Parts: sequence; C-alpha cells; structure tokens
Amino acid sequence: MIEEQAKDFLETRPWLSGICDSQSTEELKTNYDSWANTYDADIKEDWSFMPANIARTLSQLLPNKDATILDAGAGTGLVGEALAQQGYTNLTAADLSEKMLAIAKERQVYKALHQCNLEDSQIFSNSVSFDAIIAAGVFAYAHAGVEVLNNLFGLLKEEGIFLLTIREDYRREMQTALEQLPWTLVSEEDFPIYDEAKLMYLLAFKKE
Repeated sequence: MIEEQAKDFLETRPWLSGICDSQSTEELKTNYDSWANTYDADIKEDWSFMPANIARTLSQLLPNKDATILDAGAGTGLVGEALAQQGYTNLTAADLSEKMLAIAKERQVYKALHQCNLEDSQIFSNSVSFDAIIAAGVFAYAHAGVEVLNNLFGLLKEEGIFLLTIREDYRREMQTALEQLPWTLVSEEDFPIYDEAKLMYLLAFKKE
C-alpha cells in the first residue's frame, strides 16, 4: 500500500523526482531552466501557501519595509511578490536559473536580480550585506547544504533575520550546522508538505 501511494504521488508530481535526483549543479540548473515555464502551475497545489506565510512571518520580525532583503533561490519570484504585497520595497533576487529569474523579473518587485551559484563564496562584493535573507525551497536534497548556509550567513547583517524552509528529514542532516552558527531561533512553524506524513519547517533565526 505504501509503495503504491508513493508511486501515485510521484506520478502526479514528475517534476519532483527530476529535480531532487539532479547529480550536479549544472544538471540542476538545466532542470530548473526547463521547468521555468510550468513551475508556478506545477507547485501551486503543494506550495502556494508558503510565500504568504514567509512574508507574514518576516513582517512580524522585521517591520521596517525599507529593509534590504535577499531572496536567495528566488526562482520565479513568488516569495518576492508576497513580500512586495506586505510592503517591502528593497528586494534582491539570486538564483541559479536564468529562465526562472526572467520570470521573476516580470513581476517587477526586485530592485536587482543576480544569476549565480549560491555555493560561490563571492556571490556579492564584501561590502554587500542584508537586513534579511529568505531561502525558500533552497535547503533540500540535491540543492543546498552547509556551504550555502555559511555563505548566506556571511551576507547577513548583525541582528539580521534569516528565514528558511526545510523538510523534516533534511533538517536532521543540517541540524548541527544550524546550531553552530551564532544566531537564535526566533520562530518555528511546521506544515504538512506533499503528504500528511512529511513536515516542512519554516524557521526564522536572528543573527547575534
């Protein structure tokens, strides 16, 4: 029964296995480029609630609407759009996929967009830092791990807010790295994702 449910689950979400089975950064980029035009429609059922939840949580923790915010792994800009609806005006997008960013640009909510690999320690110049960093759907299998976490942490200002989503199983793998950084967990929510047995966490940290 469980195997049948898993098969049905993947059959209705063929994009999920394709993305999560990527074997290299280049393959991941190619997969996201190919997915860009149908991305919003494909994830709507499972993910449509999350951008608004992220924006609402940030609004509670960072009321300054002029704050500098990095949307890391911005994709097609769904989170940026939700942040703009909350009144945030100083948004920067970064993503691996040029085609995803092209769609994000059409939303006209970002002041700047950067096509880059978040594993690169020199994403921005040393003088660039942000009041908040959002990483939605970034920390996942075949996507980002400790290296990206440390790179993004270095771009966060003191007392800055770092919001990320992470599935329950991957959180266990990342837990030591999350606990070692000098920040405090200030908000935690969990939601069933893809099926009732799997949880997705929305975590917010404040840098010390």
